[in-house]
Amino acid sequence: MNCRLVAKPRLSKRIRYLLWVVSMLSHLGCVAPGMERTEDPPAFTVAPADLSPWTATGKLALTAGEETHTARFQWERHNATHDTVSVSGPFSMNRVILEREGANFIWRDGDNIRPVSEIATLAPPLSLLTTHQPEIFGQWLLGYPASLEQGQIEVLSWQPVPPWRLPQQMIVSDDGYTVKIRISSWEIGPQ
Repeated sequence: MNCRLVAKPRLSKRIRYLLWVVSMLSHLGCVAPGMERTEDPPAFTVAPADLSPWTATGKLALTAGEETHTARFQWERHNATHDTVSVSGPFSMNRVILEREGANFIWRDGDNIRPVSEIATLAPPLSLLTTHQPEIFGQWLLGYPASLEQGQIEVLSWQPVPPWRLPQQMIVSDDGYTVKIRISSWEIGPQ
């Protein structure tokens, strides 16, 4: 009989301890010390199509026919007429830098400047840049089609970049190709 009496107080101590832990956890779950109730953030508006300067960094996957090619990119729009685009393969290999100044579109190959027409000999993500005017791609990244004749854009998700709302994931499609773009970061203003 003594064994039963000894076991009951231990059981009740364990139950009391367990109840104390559960009550503390439930209390802490309902209270966030130092946090004040805030209003929902204001809805941001879509950035204007002529926004500059900005930098977008991300990844893209180009599907043309049965082939898919991937690349990382960094697109810098310095102003309305000047862009610098860096495109590289996996592990930042085969990095190519393209630059647009007005109507001139060049390929910077180290210290050499090469004609952009030579890009056609490279991977499809780069040769795609030669099929349209380069300023069109910058507008695509902002979520605007330069014209309805130059591809369709579907923005799948947006990200807040105060005071704007800018694309995070998008699909650009035209005759014969589809480009899936994921923009991991935006920087607005002079760099």
